[in-house]
Amino acid sequence: MVNADGRFVWYELMTTDMEAAKAFYAGVVGWGTQDASMPGMPYTLFTAGTASVSGVMDLPEEAREIGA
Repeated sequence: MVNADGRFVWYELMTTDMEAAKAFYAGVVGWGTQDASMPGMPYTLFTAGTASVSGVMDLPEEAREIGA
């Protein structure tokens, strides 16, 4: 991102393999993870130091069924 200093950006990743996504981003970007699940909805925050920077969740079944 060009000239993005100080601008807030939040990324949400929906995936068919949360564990692989967590391992990938930890290895490539160096992000940590923090569980933020709710009943019936697994959710993980990616962290940079103590700051939450992104989130990852399962791709909903409805989206999988249509090929997303």
